[in-house]
Amino acid sequence: MSLISFYNYYKIGRLVFALTLLISLQMTEILNKNLLLFLMLIIYLFIAFIRLIINKETLFYADFLLDISLITGILHFNISTYSFLTLFYLLPIFLSSVLMKSRWLFLFPTFASLLYILSYYLNSLILSSEGIINVLLHGFSFYIIAFAGNAMRDKIDTQGRYIKILEDEKIRMESYKRLYRVSADLAHELRNPLATISASVQFLKEGRNDPELIDMLSKETSRLINLANDFLVYSRPEESPKENVDIADVIKILIAHKNSSKKIMFEIRDDAIVTGNRTYLEAALDNIIKNAIEAAHSTVMITINNNSSNVIIDIEDDGTGIEESLRDRVFDPFFTTKQTGTGLGLSISNRIIGSFGGTIMCNKSQIGGAKFTVILPLTKRINYESFDN
Repeated sequence: MSLISFYNYYKIGRLVFALTLLISLQMTEILNKNLLLFLMLIIYLFIAFIRLIINKETLFYADFLLDISLITGILHFNISTYSFLTLFYLLPIFLSSVLMKSRWLFLFPTFASLLYILSYYLNSLILSSEGIINVLLHGFSFYIIAFAGNAMRDKIDTQGRYIKILEDEKIRMESYKRLYRVSADLAHELRNPLATISASVQFLKEGRNDPELIDMLSKETSRLINLANDFLVYSRPEESPKENVDIADVIKILIAHKNSSKKIMFEIRDDAIVTGNRTYLEAALDNIIKNAIEAAHSTVMITINNNSSNVIIDIEDDGTGIEESLRDRVFDPFFTTKQTGTGLGLSISNRIIGSFGGTIMCNKSQIGGAKFTVILPLTKRINYESFDN
């Protein structure tokens, strides 16, 4: 639990404490004899309630000064300066020294000590030896608890910095591990076509001018070029210029260019304007739609919805689907269940969508196959009519 959260609980606690104290003193008829104390408690309850519902995450020095003043008032007007209620001084002093900056360390114990001395003076107790000892001991305890709170603050800050360093190191190590894994996968993907090209070149050197070798060289060279291009897209989507993109229009164009006998159903229920790079978004959505068409038996269903802040694009097929154990791996670079392809398609889509503040999820579709849900931040609201392809 954070210190600010603890502070919010403290504000609730002091409101409950003051309300309980008001009821208790009223039941004992003490407030009937002391109108000033009654008014003080009412004012305190009102201020504490306002502070509870307004600016919950904001610290105010006046909160602790108010608490110290209330405790002093109760001691002075009601019970006596020898009451166990003097223990309540320690809570606002300790919490203020933990939450406030160190330069304000002496403010609250000094304020509490001065009010405590004033209460003793007004009760004509300050001149007695017992009164002097009482005041000195209380003042000493106020400063000790302030120093303890400040030391706790320093320790919490040190631990927080250490935890931040560990978290940053963990993130850096995870990045390195991912880089090593992607590099190893890339090397593996490059090795196969390079081996084929090397063998073909060796055959050509031996004078075997076979058309099949030329065709093989052409295919493997194209594969390397595609792999390099895909890897460049995977590595730098966030560097692209951004604009307002009509996602519905993008998907319409992508569907229109698909020469497939399978039925593609496209329904636009809500809005579809996002901020991103149109070329990259086209590539990201095209990868998912192409996979859905390839996996579908007969039907692909694409739906656009939105909530208050996001555009939600569902791309579903009626194919065999993706095993649950593989759903977390489908976005990994070079992971593929196909016989051909680089295995970068979905990772590129995930990378592009993530670079524009979105996310992609893979689940089972209600029509039998896989369902990919693309969520992007909503920029603008517009309306369309549904159409089928």
